[in-house]
Amino acid sequence: MYDLIGKPYRLGADGSAGHIDCIHLVYTVLQRLDIPRPSFNPDWYHSNWRVVLKALQKWGTRATEPSYDGDVVLLSHNKFVFGVVWQSGILYINDPLATVSWNAVSAFKICRAYRHASSPLNGN
Repeated sequence: MYDLIGKPYRLGADGSAGHIDCIHLVYTVLQRLDIPRPSFNPDWYHSNWRVVLKALQKWGTRATEPSYDGDVVLLSHNKFVFGVVWQSGILYINDPLATVSWNAVSAFKICRAYRHASSPLNGN
């Protein structure tokens, strides 16, 4: 995952051309951790957050404390953004730097967190 840190942000980018957005950052990490990914819907970029939350609830269960690699989080800065837990921190798009960054979980205001059934908590 270290290779993702510093990768430039671009809305809608999947990482293949050097840029990535927050949704594809999460998908990349989940793929590398061999955790199934939620069904992607390009409408998420313009949808109400309830639509996104409904999809995440179908994918996993709500986690009270995001602490396992692959836990998906919704962070609140000036807007909602996706992040993903890795190595006791969160990989996310750092808005001022417009790049992927990592910071300790305690540094964030986490609005929601979800964990897939294949997480370590569930013994899989």
